[in-house]
Amino acid sequence: MVRLGFLAMNRSSSLAQVASGSVLVALTLAPGVAAAQASPLSRAVVVGGWSFRPEIEVRTRAEVRTDPVDTGGDVYGSSAVLAEGFGTTLPPIAETRAETDSQWIVGERARIGLTVDRGPLTGVFTLQDARLWGSTETIFLGAGQSELPSTAPWEAYLDVHTRSGRRAFFRMGRQRVVWGDGRLLGESDWAFTPRSLDALRFGVQLGDIDLEAMASLLSAPGATPPSVAGTRKPITEGTGAQLYGLDAVWHVAPLLQLEVTGLARVVREPRPSWLTPGDTFVVDARVFGEHRGFSYAAEGAYEFGRVATYGDDRPLSAFALAARAGLETALPWHLTFGARGAYASGDDGELEPGETQTRFDPILPDERRNIGLMGLYGWSNLIEGSGTVEVRPVEELSVRAGYTFAALAQSSGRWVTARLLPVGAVAENGSRVLGHEVDAIVSLTPWEPLRLEAGYGLFLFGEGGKAILTAANRPADMQHFGYLQATLRAP
Repeated sequence: MVRLGFLAMNRSSSLAQVASGSVLVALTLAPGVAAAQASPLSRAVVVGGWSFRPEIEVRTRAEVRTDPVDTGGDVYGSSAVLAEGFGTTLPPIAETRAETDSQWIVGERARIGLTVDRGPLTGVFTLQDARLWGSTETIFLGAGQSELPSTAPWEAYLDVHTRSGRRAFFRMGRQRVVWGDGRLLGESDWAFTPRSLDALRFGVQLGDIDLEAMASLLSAPGATPPSVAGTRKPITEGTGAQLYGLDAVWHVAPLLQLEVTGLARVVREPRPSWLTPGDTFVVDARVFGEHRGFSYAAEGAYEFGRVATYGDDRPLSAFALAARAGLETALPWHLTFGARGAYASGDDGELEPGETQTRFDPILPDERRNIGLMGLYGWSNLIEGSGTVEVRPVEELSVRAGYTFAALAQSSGRWVTARLLPVGAVAENGSRVLGHEVDAIVSLTPWEPLRLEAGYGLFLFGEGGKAILTAANRPADMQHFGYLQATLRAP
């Protein structure tokens, strides 16, 4: 469960200050280039046979949210989607706190990176510092994300690849992995600590087909000591947790491309709280394309395996569907329309011994892409429909507005956020409706290295959502959400 308090803005990261200063110095010392002069300089510095490409990014965001759905009230003992307490569809309640009426945070993320090339070899190292202003102990994380504050390599890998002809590569180390639309495996760049995996990846191009295989270590083998486990005895030694994947994309035509993904997640002790012991297998098929302003994607996923529960393992059988489409018209201001829909199976709230678990677990999804601005629901026990309209009066300015309807596939099942954190469940819930969301985003790029963004969202909770929030000791009728964000990149 996320825990966030009212944070004072009294200090920031030293790394962010260094990065900010480096960007300002670099931009100040850069020679002025008049329009229509020589072509821009290369981003790489070449020394002998070596090529060096530095990169700096600093991002600061302020957020305010009323009646947060995952702060205050009942605090659950686990954030794993498939974890359950005895006789309930929810994790056990660790404690109950006072409800939070409003919440605001200011956080920042700074990155300093260097890419080094030499022939078929590429090395990448990106150091990332992320923290919330005014606190060094606040927990603000989703599945697979680091706790804050965090100063650690975000990327650190070696890549061996072909230099011409058909693409082939082998990559080893910490790296970002995004497959498809990111619904099952995404980066979550919106987060202060975006996801990166410690993995081995191999990819090859065979004609019009791209193949990729991955093996990632989610938690190391061994035993969890009592100081970490919170027990008197160490947790039994085990093989840890791993994620394996295969992905194939067939580029038939610009408007017809096919992708098949297979994921296998094996979880044993020791494990983090966002994982449930068991074996989870997912098969996903996706068709997508883009041509002359029109883009679309549709996918379906089936999940099976087993989940460890009290007394015995439960079989797992769940599925999910999703689709999106967008059209940029020839009308003034690049008027663009978009639509999105999704379904993911949930649980019925009845926990008979040996009963099949039907709640869909989206593994490691992107927490904002194709799931809504406010992050109030995830691709699990979900019915969603959304429409957007966007205009771009000039290249530097875009405005997007949207409406979303969100409901539970099973009214008695669990409601989880986009970060896969449990909100609650009511076995006798009489309504599926979570609520209605209206939102808007304004993006401005006044200068190529600088991007400014502001967003606002209003979520009107439906009867089903209100019942769950009341049962979790955080009743609410609506939620307001707003943010301001500034991102500076060099080069």
